[in-house]
Amino acid sequence: MPEAVVKISDLVVSLGGETVLDLPSLEFEEGRVHVLVGPNGAGKTTLLRVVNGLQLPTSGSVKVFGRNLNGLTPATRLAEMRKMTLCFQKPYLFDTSVRRNVEYGLRFREFTPAEKLQRVEASLEALGLAYLQHRNARTLSTGEAQRVSLARAIALGPPLVLLDEPVASVDEANRVRVEMAIQGLEARGCTVVAVTHELRQAYRLSANVVRLERGRLAPPALENILEGEVIRKDGSTLLKVGRVAIHVITDSAGPVRAAIDPGAIIVSTERIESSARNCLAGKVTALATLEDRVAATVDVGLMLTAHVTKESFERLRIGLGSDVFLTFKASAVTVF
Repeated sequence: MPEAVVKISDLVVSLGGETVLDLPSLEFEEGRVHVLVGPNGAGKTTLLRVVNGLQLPTSGSVKVFGRNLNGLTPATRLAEMRKMTLCFQKPYLFDTSVRRNVEYGLRFREFTPAEKLQRVEASLEALGLAYLQHRNARTLSTGEAQRVSLARAIALGPPLVLLDEPVASVDEANRVRVEMAIQGLEARGCTVVAVTHELRQAYRLSANVVRLERGRLAPPALENILEGEVIRKDGSTLLKVGRVAIHVITDSAGPVRAAIDPGAIIVSTERIESSARNCLAGKVTALATLEDRVAATVDVGLMLTAHVTKESFERLRIGLGSDVFLTFKASAVTVF
C-alpha cells in the first residue's frame, strides 16, 4: 500500500472565532491524484494552505513527507516546502514572459541546462502555451494565467502538487489539456491534491474524491465508483469492469470512470423482466441502516451498493448471504 504523503490528525483551524476546518483524520497517498469537492466555504482552499504551510492550524497535526512543518526551524521548513508547490486559483505571475515564468523555479533546482530546457519545452507544450511563450504574463487572461501556473509546477515536478480550482477560468478547448497534464503528473509519480467544484471533473481526474461540508468530512458525493473500459459489442455500449459487463449510454471509449446511483438500483430476490438493460445476480455481503433506508452491498463480480426503503427491505426478507438480483437502467450509470 502506498505511503501517505500527507497525514492529518485532529486538525482544527479557526478564523475569526469560527471553526473552518475540523478533520479528525485524513490521508493523501503517494503517487495518486486526490480531489477535494464541496460547496463554497467548505474549507477546501484553507486545507491546501494548511498543507502548504501558509496557514497555521489552531490545533492538531499535519504531517507532510512524515514531518510537521510547524515544528521545524525556518531553514528546514523552507527546504520541506520546496518539495511541493501550490497553484492558486488566481496565480501570481512575474512581470516577464510566459517562458521566463515557467523557467523561474528551475533556477533554484539542481538541473542541467539540457534538463531545464526539456522540462520547460514539455510543460509549455502540454498546456498549449508554446505560442504564448514570449508574451508578457501580466497581459494574459485569467484562464491562460492558470495554465502558466500549472506549467510552472509541471516543469518543477515536485513530489507534491496542490491545485486550487485549476480549470475555474480555463476555456472548454483547454480543459482537456489541463486534465491530461494533471494525470501526467500522477504518471510521473507526483502526489496531486486538487480542488474543484465540478463533480464530473473530479471523478474524471480520480476515484479518490474527498467531500467537505462546513469544514468537515462529508459522505461521498457519489457511490459505486467504477473503473473500467467502454467497448462496443453487437450494437451495445458496455462498460467492462473485470469480467462484469454493464450497459451504459456514453460516447466515450476506452478507459473511463463511472458511477451508479444506488437509489436507481432495484433489489429483488427473483429476476425482473423490465426495460432496464442491466440485471446482475449476486450475494448480499453487507447491510447498513441509514436514516430512511437500508444500504445493501452485493457481490455481483464487483461490489455494488443499492439503497432500499425500509418497507421494501422488510418485504424482501433478505440478510447476509442472500441471493439477489440488481436491476438498473443504462441511464443510471454516469460515465465521466
